[in-house]
Amino acid sequence: MTFTQAVKKELSILPISLDTAKSELSAVLRLNGIYHLGGSRHNTLEIQTQNPASARRTYQLLAQCYQADIQTNIEQGRSFKQASRHRYGVIIMTDADTILADLKLNPFSASRLVPRTFLDTQAKKQAFLRAAFLSTGSVNAPHSKNYHLEIASADEDLIEQILSIMNDPLFNLGAKIAQRRDRLIVYLKTGERISDFLSIIQATASMLQFEDARIMSDMRNSANRLANADNANVSRMAEAAQKQYDALLLLREKNYFDSLPDKLKEVALLRLNNPEASLSDMADMVAGQELTKSGINHRMRKLMQLASEIEQEKV
Repeated sequence: MTFTQAVKKELSILPISLDTAKSELSAVLRLNGIYHLGGSRHNTLEIQTQNPASARRTYQLLAQCYQADIQTNIEQGRSFKQASRHRYGVIIMTDADTILADLKLNPFSASRLVPRTFLDTQAKKQAFLRAAFLSTGSVNAPHSKNYHLEIASADEDLIEQILSIMNDPLFNLGAKIAQRRDRLIVYLKTGERISDFLSIIQATASMLQFEDARIMSDMRNSANRLANADNANVSRMAEAAQKQYDALLLLREKNYFDSLPDKLKEVALLRLNNPEASLSDMADMVAGQELTKSGINHRMRKLMQLASEIEQEKV
């Protein structure tokens, strides 16, 4: 089971509230509803999805709100690539027009915007977002390297409305819109925002799982960054120590040691006798002589400058 499927399964078994049920249905029918003219027979309304949890939730919502004849069906994928995929249908066989009128959805209108009456409380907005995610939403697994949650629709006005609700001051999710082929998506790209969204739509168990994985991932990333930084520091120190050692060998070969001031000669001998030691280690070796890491570094720079001048004279 994918993480998206797990989230939708959790959402599908949440208790249904009559105060917000129509807010959920408003999203479902606008995102996944298909209106069929029946000619001499009843007009019907079909909600199609590839997720059984979404179909189950839709059926339960309709059954709670309306006394219509509601049927379900399952279709297997028609191509070889889709053989393992099923399409789940929830079909409103009677009273389809009455239900559409009640939800203020005109199947022949270009506008699919949800009326304010279904979005006038925080709970209704949460229910609407929950149903939108159940209908066309997806989210990457929490251990994925790229955090991503999206809700898709071909209707630009509806996507804009979903965006507006997600960025409502009540939720402040910082969602954005992008084009993907023939559809638009409203999406989130940060772990913190995705976690907030899961909490808003009441996918509490999924949110906790997502947070646990995100925290562990962030800890591993931090540990790796620290380890990489430590390795880089060690490499830099080793390279610097080798350059110092080579410079001091040059001074000794050119018989400059005898003419060095005692303070510089002390540090030079310390480095030659400890070619792999850090400046801090060298400072510890002369503890009690009031010679600090900074002092050693200062003297070493003078020795390096002298070796550089000798090297330039050689050239």
